[in-house]
Amino acid sequence: AYHRPHMEHTSPTLLAQLAGPDRAAAWYRFVHLYTPLLDRWAGRLGVPPADRADLIQEVFLALLRAAPRFRPAPGGSFRAWLYTVFANKWAD
Repeated sequence: AYHRPHMEHTSPTLLAQLAGPDRAAAWYRFVHLYTPLLDRWAGRLGVPPADRADLIQEVFLALLRAAPRFRPAPGGSFRAWLYTVFANKWAD
């Protein structure tokens, strides 16, 4: 069975790679790592299973535009920011 590493925080290296020359591979890794997390969040927010894939896709599209410019606020984290993006997309 595939073992997924526990994600306490997001690697700044991976975030930097999302805007770099090898961004296709970085995005593939990012989507692979974060889809299960976003799916869990969707479940907690009560997103119907039939709507989860579309919501997660919308979040990834928003991140595609915003992640290269992401800079954490003092004391903030990428995951907290990602959750805010996710919850706002669901609220829309």
